[in-house]
Amino acid sequence: MRKSKAFAMLLSAAILGGSAAGCGMGGGDSVDYVWSNVAIGGGGYITGIVYNPSEEGLAYVRTDIGGAYRFDKAQDRWVPITDSLGGDEWNLIGIESIATDPVEPNRVYAACGTYMGENGAILASDDYGATWKRFDLDFGCGGNCSGRGVGERLKVDPVNNNNVYFGSRTRGLWKSEDYGETWEKVESFPVAGDYYQEGNAIGVMWVEFDPAAGDVYVGAAMMNGECVYRSSDGGRTWETLPANNAGMYPLQAVISENGHMYLAYSDTAGPNTDPKNGAVSALDLKAKTFGDITPNVGDVRYGGFGGITLDNQAQDTIVVTSLSFWDDRGHNIYRSEDGGRSWSALYTKTEKNYTMDVSEADWLTWGRDEASIGWWTAAVALDPFNSDRVSYGTGATLYSTVNLTDLGSGTPVTIEFDAKGIEETAVFDMVAPPYDETKPQMYSIMGDLTGFAHMDVTVPPDDAHFMKNGNATSVDCAWLDGNCGVYTSEAKKSLNYTTDGGATWEYIRRLPEKSQGGYACMSADGKTIIWRPSTLSGKPYMTPDYGETWYNCEGLSMGATVIADRENPKKFYAVSSGSFFASDDGGYSFKSTGAILTDNSKLVAVGGHEGHVWAYNGSYPMYSEDGGETFTVLKTANAKALGFGAPEKAGGYPTIYIIGNDNVESNSTPHGDGIYRSTDKGKTWSRINDESHLFGNITPSITGDSEVFGRVYFATNGRGIVMGDAADK
Repeated sequence: MRKSKAFAMLLSAAILGGSAAGCGMGGGDSVDYVWSNVAIGGGGYITGIVYNPSEEGLAYVRTDIGGAYRFDKAQDRWVPITDSLGGDEWNLIGIESIATDPVEPNRVYAACGTYMGENGAILASDDYGATWKRFDLDFGCGGNCSGRGVGERLKVDPVNNNNVYFGSRTRGLWKSEDYGETWEKVESFPVAGDYYQEGNAIGVMWVEFDPAAGDVYVGAAMMNGECVYRSSDGGRTWETLPANNAGMYPLQAVISENGHMYLAYSDTAGPNTDPKNGAVSALDLKAKTFGDITPNVGDVRYGGFGGITLDNQAQDTIVVTSLSFWDDRGHNIYRSEDGGRSWSALYTKTEKNYTMDVSEADWLTWGRDEASIGWWTAAVALDPFNSDRVSYGTGATLYSTVNLTDLGSGTPVTIEFDAKGIEETAVFDMVAPPYDETKPQMYSIMGDLTGFAHMDVTVPPDDAHFMKNGNATSVDCAWLDGNCGVYTSEAKKSLNYTTDGGATWEYIRRLPEKSQGGYACMSADGKTIIWRPSTLSGKPYMTPDYGETWYNCEGLSMGATVIADRENPKKFYAVSSGSFFASDDGGYSFKSTGAILTDNSKLVAVGGHEGHVWAYNGSYPMYSEDGGETFTVLKTANAKALGFGAPEKAGGYPTIYIIGNDNVESNSTPHGDGIYRSTDKGKTWSRINDESHLFGNITPSITGDSEVFGRVYFATNGRGIVMGDAADK
């Protein structure tokens, strides 16, 4: 056996709603913050769910790019437990596997690594994920790679819970004998897996224990069908079980107390590469024989099977999910009470045996009369204390059933949205204008979902305010009337605007160039849109009538970045060819002010202050109070992103928020990269996050709330829109 790197301490993980002490800089006060999220309700792929069998209500989920969560019974919501991973460790925020200890429920383990090109790590916690210890691996994991929805590669030995196993994608089986502090490769394990998909090794897919005999079973992706291996001596020796379903792979398996293993097979590891065929098998552990128990319920299923779970209170009862069965209703879910001899299903060709309740996250209807059951349903787990509750993950959210045992009785199974607290969107940008009860508090754009108009940032949006039109590339709104907004999208309907707060969107049918996506901004009153095509030669155009007529923005060259003044509808600002430009005629023409700015500079106008515009590009920010005629360099911080929020006192200058650092020459005690705020126009700064609240892969986009002092929003690639509130507000 070969030792890997030494075990290292990892700082305490962020708990949703936890408090973070800020650090003052240059005279700035320390500020305590409470962290949560702008509510959407998932938005990304839930790849695994595990319930603890000995502590009721304890469960964990893993995601492909957004970390891990624990269910908090007291709050009745999921809380993030890996927010202590920061930008330098962004690759670890994709969770390959998670394991809960059945003997000591306070212990939990996570195998981390989004992509296999960088080394992964295994985290171990003895306080439910509040703090972690870390063991660095010298090989990669694939939390966002092909096969990310297979079974749990991490598993705790229920007899000797100091023993923990981990099945890797490329380096075989590993074992820890000291609660995850150190790990060694199990050299006696005979295979590493030989099936590759999209260039990714699938490797060892799961580890399971026989609750009766204590034997450990391991599933590996082997093309010859010899995929199941057993050890009866703690991993010292291994037996290869007979081949079964060659050309398919047992993506998940569960073992009952009555001596049977149940396996869900597909001919690919999913989810990106659709399986064309699949099977469900029962393995008699004593006889070492496989039997086919594939559901045949008349639903015209095709594709494979993704997830399988066992009822802890009825060992012959199993639940399995289809995979890549692209029925309009979603992937099907099947339940058997007799070990697979007969099955009931959520739907057949002629029957519908379920009802969807997404009232708490109405956008999930996605324009339908009823939400889909969901797709990519590989993650599935029955609550060991409640046979009516099966939880399953989809590519968009998490659902749980209310009355699963009614399946087959004629009473529909109710399926509820169950992702409160889980936020996994990859956010590109957001804008938070002044608002009242009739106007959105925020517009946001993100991967996969396009974006939303958020009428209340604490409540998941309804379907009416869900953009759902391709991959968005920019968003803006009218500062004097937040009901007017605009966004661009890499879709046929590429330039879209609203005048009713996002309840309806119109797309501009005639563009001056044939181009999708691009960038757009909107005048302070919402009457004028300036659009820059995505083409390399694209120059900005303006329309004063929502696309009825178009005009060149005279004076600007290709690739110019344009923003609107937040007070004067006639004023716009731009960076073009290394110079700052301004327009005072509604964007028809721009003139250079003589100020020199690099082309990668980002501009932000200040609400309530005509002519005030700030520029940043990763180093010292600059600001102008005369429409860009002159700029002052602010040497108190470096800003990768900058935005404004409500002032500390009415009539005061807006609060400034940055993603950046205080590593400046004048600061002898810098606090480094983080989220900072200033209430005195940048003279002093306070860091408002700490090392427990790093939020993984932060996207350089930040803004304050225009009405609530101290409230800040920033974007992440996988943790949604993080929202912070001053603890003493």
